[in-house]
Amino acid sequence: MNLTLPIRDIQGEPLTHEQELYLDGLFAGLRQRGYRFTDLTDDPIARSPAETTPPILEERIKNELHPLDAFAQISENARTNQPPDKEAAFRFKWHGLFFLAPAKEGFMARLRIPGGQVKSFQLREIAMTAKDLTSGYVQITTRANFQIRLIEPRHAPEVLRRIQSVGLHTRGAGADNIRNLTTHATSGFDPNELIDTLPACHELAQIIINDRAFYNLPRKFNIAFDGGGLIGSLEDTNDIGVRAVRILANDQGIEPGIYYRVALGGATGHQAFARDLGVLVPPVDVVGVIAEIVRVYIDNGNRGHRKKSAS
Repeated sequence: MNLTLPIRDIQGEPLTHEQELYLDGLFAGLRQRGYRFTDLTDDPIARSPAETTPPILEERIKNELHPLDAFAQISENARTNQPPDKEAAFRFKWHGLFFLAPAKEGFMARLRIPGGQVKSFQLREIAMTAKDLTSGYVQITTRANFQIRLIEPRHAPEVLRRIQSVGLHTRGAGADNIRNLTTHATSGFDPNELIDTLPACHELAQIIINDRAFYNLPRKFNIAFDGGGLIGSLEDTNDIGVRAVRILANDQGIEPGIYYRVALGGATGHQAFARDLGVLVPPVDVVGVIAEIVRVYIDNGNRGHRKKSAS
């Protein structure tokens, strides 16, 4: 009798001699036809390469300690003004801190300002923080954001505290996270815009900051809204870009009104524009649709190759 039968018992009872003979003949016939038991179910011994290959460095670092839990290390380094090691430097990016060595021995702090909307009292505190604890300069980024440079490790916790004290934050401003959400610069007061995108932008920002799942992406991710105003947001250079359009009376059964068109896969670094999906999303649903697309990427994005988005 074949002693390599893949089945040893049925509902906890050992196979009888007759059952063993029957199954032995069955699987012998399958083997003659070129089939294996593992064609029908996972082989418990043979594992796929993905299961046996160690995760790449960045995934290992994230798996060993979620970067959002690394603030204690930021505080510990501050006590002795100690720069971070390689792994800590990667984790600190989740708190918006980028160590710039060897060019500059200090951190850069990148803020998150959804839609580029900031209050005057917040601007004053950002300026005073930069003056008191850093170089005295504040940079404005291409994603309607701010950066403060040359922060010594001993000042990093205080910089973050002062930023947070005025209702701003730096969480997820770099590395494998959703970057600052952008929209067209004149949103909210543009006489030509089809819709004010700032409410949706802020709603999505709140979902992101309150859901830990959005802080473990395979790679960085960009999202932009465009309300159809005078100045575009270049939404087609983002991983997800939504653009407001007006649908007039038609024979397609679509109710006239304002909708968003969704495009995916834009990346300026790869000189690629996002591809329109050919779908219309009502404004009330757009935040939920974007969030679900990101969740699909979190679950299915390529975590074995840093320069590929899909497996």
